[in-house]
Amino acid sequence: MIPPLNLRVLAFFDVRFQSSGPLWQALGGGDPWARALDAYPARRHHSPLLQPGKALGRYDLADAAGAGRVVAVARATGIGGFVLDCHRLEGGYLTGAECLDAWCDDDFGLAFRWTPAPVDDPASDAAALMAAIAGFSPLLADGRQVLVVNEPYTMPDPAGTVALLRQAAAAAGLGGLYLIATAAEVRGGLLDAGFDALLDPSPAQWRSCKPAELLNGYTFLQAEAGHADGGMFDDTIMSYAQFVNSRMVDRPSRGKVFPRVVLDFADWPDHPQGGATLLASTSSVLYRRFLAGAMVHVAQHFPEAERLVFIDSWNHWRQRSQIEPTTQFGSTVLDETANGIRQGGYVALTRVGQPTPGRSPGVDYDAIAALCREIEEELSAFP
Repeated sequence: MIPPLNLRVLAFFDVRFQSSGPLWQALGGGDPWARALDAYPARRHHSPLLQPGKALGRYDLADAAGAGRVVAVARATGIGGFVLDCHRLEGGYLTGAECLDAWCDDDFGLAFRWTPAPVDDPASDAAALMAAIAGFSPLLADGRQVLVVNEPYTMPDPAGTVALLRQAAAAAGLGGLYLIATAAEVRGGLLDAGFDALLDPSPAQWRSCKPAELLNGYTFLQAEAGHADGGMFDDTIMSYAQFVNSRMVDRPSRGKVFPRVVLDFADWPDHPQGGATLLASTSSVLYRRFLAGAMVHVAQHFPEAERLVFIDSWNHWRQRSQIEPTTQFGSTVLDETANGIRQGGYVALTRVGQPTPGRSPGVDYDAIAALCREIEEELSAFP
């Protein structure tokens, strides 16, 4: 199901789950699933990593049928495209997009995420980046290829970098870039530097609410005595309900910032010595409301050609943020994602306005309006 009002829900996607190909070779080969799932909790408050469910299993994206199944499940859920990382390697970039491109079209496209880094020749680096993302089924916003720029504040000259990227895109025949910077609010001059929009950072990049439990001297003494987990002093643990509210409350005041919807997050496998970010007491039902509320916000506050909502990940298993089916919970989260997209689309349709007559023949708008009235109460927590 594609939501109405030209609104796309995208998911960040890890394309490294493949057993052959240029990207697999460049990253050293081996078993990508073992690398993703080989971590075990060392502290009491670390939840174990989940395991892939039978619906998709440990797929191999180098196998065309395996890649096709992944895209088919995403399409059936209502996802409108994937966002792939640009991996900087010696001599250029690799994205792994060739594994998915055969299954993409105008209704399901590919966007890309790039993390800037110091280089000797920025112009050549920009040209190499454009060469890596050109030639695939593009995911467009305002008629231009979507490129997310991660950690934009690390760039010494954002305006200069934006200009280089746009020049390189024109030279590569991309027809323009829709540049999205990862930043929480319209400050710091990123839009003035030439970015088209911003995107909520990940939970680790932007801790948008206070920790769920503020540790005190008594807790410290408990940890010293071995009666509490001392690792809680090193990690940041946020209540999922407070996190969701902090991300959605008063969104219009933050300006042109796309929502990033997060199901769960726990990056302890990459922080064995402490410093991890974790969400506690997560809820698939609250996640569905988060997703639906984000869609309504975008429909109300963004131009029709620029309506995007981002899900933190389709398959980032190492951070527990994936929405793919799992052995432990089956397809519960995937079902809630589909329900959230359906509900958000219907509510947005009534709040923003129905499509022009004849645009969606056969749609019973009276039934949709009745359904919207039923679910309005579920979304009442969000402005």
